[in-house]
Amino acid sequence: MNRNIFIAITTLCIISLVSCKSKEARDGDNNKVLSKENFIYVEDYRFKQNGKDFYPTMLNYVVDIRKTDEGTIISPALYYEKTNEFETDSNEENYNQISNHFKLIKKIGFNSIRLVVDRIRYDTISDSYVYLTTKEDLCINDKQDYIIKSLEKVVSIARENELYVMMLLPACINDDFIKEFDTKVLKAFSNEPYVFAYDFMNEPLYTDKKPFRSKGEAVNITREWRRMMNEHAPNQLFTVGSSEPLEVFEWDPSLIDVDFIQIHTYHPLRVKNEIYWYSKYVNRPWMIGETSLPADNDSITYEEQRQFVKETYRYARDCGCMGFGFWEFQDNPYSHEYEGQYTGIMNHEGTTTLDDGTIIIGTVKPAAIDFNNLKNYRPNSVTEPPVNYKNMIGLYNIKISGSVYDHATNKPIEGAVFRAWTDDWSIGINTYTDKNGEFTLYTNDIVTHFECSACGMSNLCLSTNLMYQPATEEKYDLYNLPEKKLDYHHRSYMPLLKDGIELTEKSDNYIFNFDEEKFNQYKFSAEFGIFWLEEMPICD
Repeated sequence: MNRNIFIAITTLCIISLVSCKSKEARDGDNNKVLSKENFIYVEDYRFKQNGKDFYPTMLNYVVDIRKTDEGTIISPALYYEKTNEFETDSNEENYNQISNHFKLIKKIGFNSIRLVVDRIRYDTISDSYVYLTTKEDLCINDKQDYIIKSLEKVVSIARENELYVMMLLPACINDDFIKEFDTKVLKAFSNEPYVFAYDFMNEPLYTDKKPFRSKGEAVNITREWRRMMNEHAPNQLFTVGSSEPLEVFEWDPSLIDVDFIQIHTYHPLRVKNEIYWYSKYVNRPWMIGETSLPADNDSITYEEQRQFVKETYRYARDCGCMGFGFWEFQDNPYSHEYEGQYTGIMNHEGTTTLDDGTIIIGTVKPAAIDFNNLKNYRPNSVTEPPVNYKNMIGLYNIKISGSVYDHATNKPIEGAVFRAWTDDWSIGINTYTDKNGEFTLYTNDIVTHFECSACGMSNLCLSTNLMYQPATEEKYDLYNLPEKKLDYHHRSYMPLLKDGIELTEKSDNYIFNFDEEKFNQYKFSAEFGIFWLEEMPICD
């Protein structure tokens, strides 16, 4: 993410004021009192229903909005089952296909789906709103009521299969059309307990159209969403799908006004780090909304994906996660990257036969086995961060040391996120402070742009040149270091595992069994100094 911000090291970012409550007061705002029975609510960092714990095991299910011979309807994603065409132009057969998918999802062991209905965009060329599908961009300016009616049918199919629904809506930010659409959805399902939550924005770090949004602005936006929920859907929950801990720079998960945080985390080198950080430093209930290890049974085997599900689920539960979501129902051949092509719980090979003899194109991957097996897992407590917490992807050329302090108290800040970029902004690396407020950041190239923040604290951004000193007797050229452009997209976790580790069906610790020594290597070092942050005063 490029951030053309050049501020002197002693300058603190000025953030809009949006509340006067202290962090301690905000910590108690997570419980939601509901007026109707059967709706799911949050209490003591757990989902509850009628006084009993409810743990969502959730599968992401992507839909298209398309035309049939009978009108505009919600359809399975174009690439579900056949990959380049919709299976039918009949509304009845379309809903039968969705029903068959939901039956399979329930049988696999999921009790919830995240219905992805957020792909509405304004098209400046046609001066209209379109729903982005793989097949065509469908103009929906005058089709809101048809879409809502079809959504009601899809939710009724989910209810018939006892699947609870989190609905991902298009983000309503200063857009009257999107606000009208979202409001109609909230009204349509206000009395439907099987719609347990709304996701009002998917990964702001990547989808927020405003490049540099203050924390105060983000809080005000979520407060507007809160007003919409209170008015139109008072018995349901709402969330935001956060991606990396870098969200703390703008959409601070400890400040935005949501009922719970939903996190999206991918790649074995990142997953435990991000789960640990969210669990320890964000004062909100949280669940995993998306995770997966892409597997084509070649570059990455299905057994590795299965092991990833098992280990990630257990670690998340150990850290206090109150729900677990997997991305997604079926592999997506239209994704531009390997990471997005093979994340499904189903592939496109062969067929799967349901109990009633219905045939679905594609085969369920072995990872599905564990969603039924893991239901009775009893969590343990997590006290120490992962071994690669300070050097997430095992970079090995340069180590930078520094610390982060609270400007008002002169005390160190634990859990601050420190981010650095190379001079051309092409590579970004981040790390976290420990209980002493100290951080170490490993990089494979010289970095000159920096940003730092922490939950409930201000941001500080600057650009500066550090002094790098040799750290070994062996001589290296600082300006000609190996693999300077290495990032996590091109970094396999496997070379960083302990030697001799083998994957078996009975493995309890394979995917995250990293060799600590492989994360402590560097050729040059530099001292950064101190970042001073201030607590965010938030005013109503």
